[in-house]
Amino acid sequence: MTTQDFPENSKQWVCLQCGYNMIGEMPDVCPFCGARHDQFMTWDAAEKTYHVTTRPVTDGVSQLLSVPKLGLEHAAYRIETADGAVWIDSPSAFNRNIAPVQSILFTHHHFLGASNQYRQIWHAEVWLHEQDAKHHLVSLFDIDRHFENDFNHKGIKAYHVGGHTPGFTF
Repeated sequence: MTTQDFPENSKQWVCLQCGYNMIGEMPDVCPFCGARHDQFMTWDAAEKTYHVTTRPVTDGVSQLLSVPKLGLEHAAYRIETADGAVWIDSPSAFNRNIAPVQSILFTHHHFLGASNQYRQIWHAEVWLHEQDAKHHLVSLFDIDRHFENDFNHKGIKAYHVGGHTPGFTF
């Protein structure tokens, strides 16, 4: 897939202060951290600058990290299951050369990162708790599965606990 495979009107910005991804027209300030627009980078420029790397945590689990560090650098993980690979949350950086996953499961809406881009190139199914999917920061992201309760997906057990956000799930 090449850059031209993404429609020109699919504008996306990355906040260099916090790593939050914004879809659509560039806002004056980051809706997540409040940084001014001069601290934003286009997704295609970010793809050339930041690279997602994997750091093994245990057998079958790797942490996804941006190099150099992008913003607050939230934790995102790749888990190899018997039924296929799954991400827990998404890195802020977009790199099309990462091995694909079938599903991206979110702990909460702050970590959506570049999930819409990965969803588009891999046809990955994006999961987010119904309560977090209602948040205004989520409105332009594609969410395929809204869940309300605990669940088991590809051998990964997820528990909704609320707290940090209404839909926080671990």
